[in-house]
Amino acid sequence: FRFEDTPEGRFVETVIAAQGELEREQNRRQVVQKMKARVENGFWVFRAPIGYRYVQSPSGGGKILVPDETLAPVVREALEGYASGHFASQAEVQRFLEHNPHFPKDRKDGSIRPMTITRLLKKVVYAGYVEAPKWDVSLRKGQHEPLVSFETFQRIQENLEGKKRRPAARKD
Repeated sequence: FRFEDTPEGRFVETVIAAQGELEREQNRRQVVQKMKARVENGFWVFRAPIGYRYVQSPSGGGKILVPDETLAPVVREALEGYASGHFASQAEVQRFLEHNPHFPKDRKDGSIRPMTITRLLKKVVYAGYVEAPKWDVSLRKGQHEPLVSFETFQRIQENLEGKKRRPAARKD
């Protein structure tokens, strides 16, 4: 479009910009509605968590999460280790994952951010459940295979809240 520097030209430019904004907002609303409906049906709609990957659903209707053959056992061991007390702290989980060559690292020096470990331990998706509090979708059973049991997930949350802490074993 060629807009003139006249009151009429600025008006046409404003109308066209407003129309584009309306279309973008309508598209966003539709996408959120569809994503919310999938979460309500037990499907994870966000980026695949570490240890999972997306594959096309055999029954059609989109993609579903399946455990990644390489990373799922590593994530499972970290989660179960923290739940059982084998790893006494998040720092121990971090060191375990940093020493694993398959686990993706956050930083160029090969380390993992502590926040990554916290997020990993708090994700209910690893227990086979989904939720989206931002969209008022409560906790519900997911359509994917869990890496750990819901009881294990609950023990992890208790450990994170500090209800069950034991000091790390000292070498000296």
